[in-house]
Amino acid sequence: MYKTKYPIILAHGICRFDHLLNILVHLDNSGDDRFHYFRKIRSTLLDHGFETFHSRARWAGSVDERAEDLKNSIEAITDNFTKWEKVHIVGHSMGGLDARHMIYNDKMDNRVASLSTIGTPHWGTPIADWGIKRLSLLIPLAKTVGVSIKGFEDLTGDRCRKFNEKAWDFERENSVLYQTFTGILPYDHIFPLFRFSYSLIYREEGENDGLVSLKSAKWQEEFFVKNINTDHINQMGWWHPWGPSKDITRKRFEEQIQKFYLEIAEELADRGM
Repeated sequence: MYKTKYPIILAHGICRFDHLLNILVHLDNSGDDRFHYFRKIRSTLLDHGFETFHSRARWAGSVDERAEDLKNSIEAITDNFTKWEKVHIVGHSMGGLDARHMIYNDKMDNRVASLSTIGTPHWGTPIADWGIKRLSLLIPLAKTVGVSIKGFEDLTGDRCRKFNEKAWDFERENSVLYQTFTGILPYDHIFPLFRFSYSLIYREEGENDGLVSLKSAKWQEEFFVKNINTDHINQMGWWHPWGPSKDITRKRFEEQIQKFYLEIAEELADRGM
């Protein structure tokens, strides 16, 4: 007997870094998630009595393509909702936008009990605007070799604002429990590869996790639950020596981030969901 009424679906973000490894050794929903995008998150939740699955979406496709992928994953996991009539979704980064688009596009509010987003750019991210402005020619070029990277366009401020305006009445009135979690760290504690984007976002929107600002990840104040001291890669369960604290050990960090995901799940269980 699992603690929540419905299973928890982990939805990953854009440009999943373990993509090739997952193709080779099938990391999703295996017994070993040490090298998974969500590092040791599913196994932790399972060990504590929460039925949990990984979903899969294309690497950098458009948000509507990825939303369709998420829907297909959920339908496969639930056997077209015959095993469970609803699911809980925990989405990191673009995974949260994929879920919102899926719920809105396919009117799946009756199939999603809750959506918890972590570091999701609900209002877009300035690094996407910066990239599209300078590197937009890469999108048709990538298409010629069979790779879609249109997802970056859907992370711009304008695209996210337009979707928010279109979907807000539906999202405000449906029965899905929406909740958002954010992460921020100072510059010196950000993973070095994200420090350029951190500085760019800080100039535009202030505090951020290296890829998404506090303001954007909050989405709506009424959905905001809390901030955790993490950068964008920490939020997936991955430790690095620069943050959240230079004194924190890998073991202690993993305990903290796993506890964070467990708290989300425990709260859903306490709600009888």
